[in-house]
Amino acid sequence: MWSSKSHPQITNDPVPLIQILAPLKGISDKSREILQTLLDQDYPNYRVMFILEDDSDPAFELVSEFCSSYKHVGLFLSGTASQSGQKNFGLVKAVSTLEPEVEVLVFCDSTNAAARGWLGEITRPVRSGDFEVCTTFRSFLPETLNTPGICQALYASTVFALLAVTPKPWGGATVIRKSTFDRLNVSKVWLHTVVDDLTLGNILNEANVKIFVSPENFLSSPIRKQTLKGLLAFLDRQILFPKFTNPGIWIFTVLWHISLCASLLLSSMGLFSYFVGFLGSEYALIGALFWIGVLTLVASLRSVNHAKIPIVKWMITFPVLVLAATYVCVKSIFLDHIDWHGKRYYCGKGGVVIEIRDLKIEST
Repeated sequence: MWSSKSHPQITNDPVPLIQILAPLKGISDKSREILQTLLDQDYPNYRVMFILEDDSDPAFELVSEFCSSYKHVGLFLSGTASQSGQKNFGLVKAVSTLEPEVEVLVFCDSTNAAARGWLGEITRPVRSGDFEVCTTFRSFLPETLNTPGICQALYASTVFALLAVTPKPWGGATVIRKSTFDRLNVSKVWLHTVVDDLTLGNILNEANVKIFVSPENFLSSPIRKQTLKGLLAFLDRQILFPKFTNPGIWIFTVLWHISLCASLLLSSMGLFSYFVGFLGSEYALIGALFWIGVLTLVASLRSVNHAKIPIVKWMITFPVLVLAATYVCVKSIFLDHIDWHGKRYYCGKGGVVIEIRDLKIEST
């Protein structure tokens, strides 16, 4: 279910101790199945640490059960962050407790499921010494093929296409040598910033550390039944994070979506005006060629997603995604905060956290 690729057993490769660190917040009906895939990897020398804020998290009971059943699984309670994103805070505190024998770190979101041979394959470029950092992305698998779910899957495929051109850690999972993580003082930066992957990407870029992107080792994130509200919240984070950490990426994203939305509307108006007799055929031809080009590109992105989404639904959903993303982009211009897992983060340059507010308290 989780991958279309068959992974071979690890042979004749270095097998250093690998530590998977997976932050959790909440639980779903798929959590047991997803987390189980991280526990049953065929790599012979690894450990998994699940990171929770405290024992009131709904995932605490499930993780405690895993700890009782597996010797290579641990639970870490990080406490509450006051100067950084909760995820960053948990990762830093957890890394500080690791044994000296750990040579390779794998940061993995708890909503991502992996094939049995995934850990050995994704870490191979780092274990072999060819790279210090390796990253991959994830496919969203909407179980209900409604419009919001397909939109999220399509957006993720679009982002990965951009990452293939300019490699950055972004979603999915990232592998990094522990010595590199320490040498670059990643923990020091994370303890003051809102998001992990984009911030890490900036650190690696400044240090001229090359990142190996591994598209054949995608992870899979099932979406049970996405809603329009959930889609907009997802897009909010995707677009707002770089506003603070990578303004250039954010400006490009905003201009791109506004331009694309305007172009689609104008080309559609040109086609419509031709058919009702207002404009000549040259306008219809321009509009038709533009739509053909865009939809051809959209169709090619379908190969990046592991879900079996019918091509017709994939194509029809695209204009909806453009409208939704453009709306979020325009809205992001006027926002000075990010809402994430019940907390509101006010950030400054570089994604440095200035203030954190509890949304649950504010709503009472």
